[in-house]
Amino acid sequence: MLRNIFTSTLLVTILVVLVAGNMQAQSVTVNSTATVMTALTIAKTDMAFGNVPASRAVVLDPKNAANAYVGSTAAVGTVTITGANSTAVLATWPATITLNGPASKTLTLTLAVNGNASSANQATSTALTSGSAVTTSASGNYSMWVGGNMTTGTDLGAFTGTATFAVEYQ
Repeated sequence: MLRNIFTSTLLVTILVVLVAGNMQAQSVTVNSTATVMTALTIAKTDMAFGNVPASRAVVLDPKNAANAYVGSTAAVGTVTITGANSTAVLATWPATITLNGPASKTLTLTLAVNGNASSANQATSTALTSGSAVTTSASGNYSMWVGGNMTTGTDLGAFTGTATFAVEYQ
């Protein structure tokens, strides 16, 4: 009987050692990396529709080629991104903005944005959507041209609004 107790105790001890050995704390090393880039800058020129007629579908084409019912002082807006050379940048802006006018009247402007890595290529720029990844040129620049469309009502007067453009490295 003493032999059975000794054998049982020995087996329990071996099991405890085996189980305890498997329950020891484990660890892993996680590496961390970061690439510090040139700070992004963003510059702009404002968009202007000029004097437009009432009750019309007004279009300011980002390529400045297919404008409709805009005034003689109409100007496409620009957004210029400067950062690291040949690097992906995420650009965002609202799909629409509200233009506020007299007596709490409003117009809804749907933005149209085109882009190109060369500021000289507005005519060959391509349509972008908010959240688009764009790639800066070899010199670190990317140009966007901002236009849009709206339907004017019968309310007369000056209407103004703002759109916020944001950029960040991908």
